[in-house]
Amino acid sequence: MDDPRISFSPKHHALLFAWISKEVHHRVGAERADEIVKRAVRRYGEERGRRMSLRAKANGHRLDMVNYLAYGEWRADPGETQQEVRERTPHVHVHAHKCPWYEAWKAYDLLQYGKSYCQEVDEALVRGFNLELRIDVKGTLAEGEDYCDFVFYGANLTLPKALLLRYRQRFWPGSGAVMPWEYHLGHLYSTMGRVLQAELGEPGQDAIEAGMEAFQSHFGEGARKAIEAYQDTDFSQLPGSA
Repeated sequence: MDDPRISFSPKHHALLFAWISKEVHHRVGAERADEIVKRAVRRYGEERGRRMSLRAKANGHRLDMVNYLAYGEWRADPGETQQEVRERTPHVHVHAHKCPWYEAWKAYDLLQYGKSYCQEVDEALVRGFNLELRIDVKGTLAEGEDYCDFVFYGANLTLPKALLLRYRQRFWPGSGAVMPWEYHLGHLYSTMGRVLQAELGEPGQDAIEAGMEAFQSHFGEGARKAIEAYQDTDFSQLPGSA
């Protein structure tokens, strides 16, 4: 984890997921694999959303849609994404024309194994944050659409709320809500491993190990060790909490 040569990014996250998904597909077939992998994504997303809610509550912030948008655990680097806000009130409607997950899967010919992540993760994040909130994912780049199409119901970004969101994203919580990518990769690997083993037993264990072998072959043993170091972490709680 302290190897300065390792610099994780959404690309690594996308590829680890797709390589594990691919191994599940090879072992149990596409239909069953999709069902199980989607369950793993839902578990992962809900755990991440729960952490977001815990941070918001610790800061005395309401679990509304504006704070959901403010407490995301990652921030795109310049040029990494391209989004167009189509509507701000009463709902926020966004078209995402560029996505690092899609770009990684496309470059490595893994779209068919990655798309289930896009189909499930955002709604799972919202559920984990607050069951009373709702978003709609109307289409994704990974499924062949021209853009990812998101509706965040009730966000109602009037000028005061838009200014509040900007303040939250820049200062409070600001970067304090963002987790390092090695943590996100450790979380993904841990949660997928738990779900696959529970659902499939030995074939699930084989799939998770084979997916990690593919990851290691591309990014090295140090990258693998950095991710595996998180295996005993409770990802449903904030880091450092009891």
